[in-house]
Amino acid sequence: MTGYERFRGKRLAIVESMLHDAFYSGIHRARDFGCEIWLLVQGEEWYTGGRRPLSEHPLGRVDRVLHVDTHDWRAVLEALTDENGKALVDGILSFSDYHTEVTARAAESLGLPTQGMDAVRSANDKHLLRAALDGDPANVRWRLVTCADELDEAIAHVGLPLIAKPPSEAISYGVRKCSTAAEAEEAWRELSGVRRSLRGQPRPGHVLVEEYVEGTEVSVESMTVDGNTHFFGATSKHLHRQTMLEEAHSFPVALDPDVWEAVRSSVERALRAISYRQGPAHTEVMITGDGPRVIEVNPRLPAHMISTMVTDVCGTNPHLDAKLLALGVGHVPEGVPGRGPVGGAAVVVLFPDESGEFVRIEGLDGAVRPGVSVSLHHQPGDLVAERLDNSASVGFVYARGETAEAALEEARRAAAGIRIRTRRTAP
Repeated sequence: MTGYERFRGKRLAIVESMLHDAFYSGIHRARDFGCEIWLLVQGEEWYTGGRRPLSEHPLGRVDRVLHVDTHDWRAVLEALTDENGKALVDGILSFSDYHTEVTARAAESLGLPTQGMDAVRSANDKHLLRAALDGDPANVRWRLVTCADELDEAIAHVGLPLIAKPPSEAISYGVRKCSTAAEAEEAWRELSGVRRSLRGQPRPGHVLVEEYVEGTEVSVESMTVDGNTHFFGATSKHLHRQTMLEEAHSFPVALDPDVWEAVRSSVERALRAISYRQGPAHTEVMITGDGPRVIEVNPRLPAHMISTMVTDVCGTNPHLDAKLLALGVGHVPEGVPGRGPVGGAAVVVLFPDESGEFVRIEGLDGAVRPGVSVSLHHQPGDLVAERLDNSASVGFVYARGETAEAALEEARRAAAGIRIRTRRTAP
């Protein structure tokens, strides 16, 4: 990897974090190259569960931890400026869905590099993305339902089955597939009553209703520099049959060249439609018989070790690439499939059989082998799987192989012998 020596002497503020090792490692690697990292958090319990101080958490290994109201861009701005209003940092960045908008607004106020405030808002507020894609063949039928009286017209316009979801949430929280009008009405009643995000921001209770499309779903990993987007490739998405949670991924998906060109083009158009200036994007696309449909654009790096797969297969580190861009360092990622040490990689997500207190993990000795590793983001004593969304995972089995398919087979084989044991807790 080249160019990362340009971290030396720079100072980067990171607003909150996602909860996986890849995000912690990205911070540590930037520090290894000489970057000073300031971490802004509203509270430590989100990361520690109140069971240990942040200093004992991997996120605690930064140069400074600032306790700030990270829901308020003005508070973030104040924390990062001196008495004369001059920026104390060279860049500001967030990969937390709930804080990318605050971060973009603070960065623009400081004159620092950013994806663009309007771009981030359009990606996070999914109805704004739909509006930006109006007339694009990769869009789907949709309606934003702001009151119960609008639901019947929305169902008639979108058709059944449909998808109902909060317009601004993450980790698949609140996403409902509705096959009947009665199910859509039930989803409306449930979702319209949610007036706080998972991180506590106020929500108006609106519900986004979208056309349900069938096909093969992939995510597209990309990095935009000066409005021009570099594509690393597509990642497979395998869903658990009962829960519909993301249970495995592999990279890169071997798509027919014409299909890949159509997918790549649809993502490029979506990013241009929202005026995405720079930085990573994780775009979910459904490949249908009538062409690709853009499901969501996420203005951040992906979770579930997808960025680790990109690093191993493409020979560039998206976490470091994104941080250099946020620092205003001229940097174009050079990673392409085949440039890294392996041809393919895969991850299988570990879920407990039941929610409760994480007691122990069984089968590790038989799972870990050359080319296969297991990482946990929970430890015994933690409460796990309290919600039915992608936060229910306890860890990952990661495998590398000659192809993505071979790596996925190896990861599944290793994961098959692992059990996450939990103990029921009182309601």
